[in-house]
Amino acid sequence: MRAERVELEVVRTTTSAHTESGERELGAIVTHMWENAETLVRAELDLGLKEIDIRVDKLKRGLLLGTISGAVLYAGVLTLIASIVMGLSKVMEPWAAALVVGALVTGIGTYLLKRGEQEAEEAVKPDEHLHRTTRAMKEAVK
Repeated sequence: MRAERVELEVVRTTTSAHTESGERELGAIVTHMWENAETLVRAELDLGLKEIDIRVDKLKRGLLLGTISGAVLYAGVLTLIASIVMGLSKVMEPWAAALVVGALVTGIGTYLLKRGEQEAEEAVKPDEHLHRTTRAMKEAVK
C-alpha cells in the first residue's frame, strides 16, 4: 500500500486581518503561529544537526590523536623494556634477562587485563536501583 503525502495549503484571504474592534481574526492568528512554530522547529533541527556534526568532528580528532599517542607510547614502552633486558644482560645471561623481564611484563599485563575485565563487568551489570525504580513506575502506571 502506498502512503500518500497530504499537504495542506494555507490560503490567505484577501480580507482584512483585523476586525472592527482592531483585533486579528482567530484564523489569521493561528496561521501565523503555525508558520512561526514550523520555522522555529526547522531552525532548531538544523542547529541540532550542526552541533552534532561539530561534536562528531571533535570526537574523530580526539580518537585519532589518542590512537597516535597510544602507538608512540607503545613504542616507548617497548624501548624501555628492551633497555631493561640489555641492562640485566650485564649481570646474567641475555636469555635469562629476557625471560625475567618478559615474565614480569606478562604478569603486569595479565593483572591489568583482569582488572579491566572486572571494571567492564561492573559497568554493564544491571543496576538494582534502576530495576526498583522501573518496577515502581510500572506499578504506578497500572
